[in-house]
Amino acid sequence: MEEFLLISVLGVLTVYFYSSMSVYKSLYKKITEEKDMQIEKVKNLEKLKEKYEQQVKFSLETIGDSQDSLKSTREDYQQLKLENTELEHRNKLLQERINELYASVGNIN
Repeated sequence: MEEFLLISVLGVLTVYFYSSMSVYKSLYKKITEEKDMQIEKVKNLEKLKEKYEQQVKFSLETIGDSQDSLKSTREDYQQLKLENTELEHRNKLLQERINELYASVGNIN
């Protein structure tokens, strides 16, 4: 009877051990799968990060080129503005000279 009880207890413990082992194996497998999924997500995020870094780098280069172009355009605009002011001044002097000449022609008659 004691042997039967001992064998029964060992049998129950063996069944418990194998069922627990099965549960732990399935948990380990799920954890491993989850870990692999997380690693894949991290790799995808790193790829996105590199992609966005390249886009930012390209955008910064484009902005730099645009700033250079804008600076050149601004300098040309300032030069043309000075030239226009100078021409307006010369036009004003020539208009005054024309008025003087008309006045002197009117005095001759």
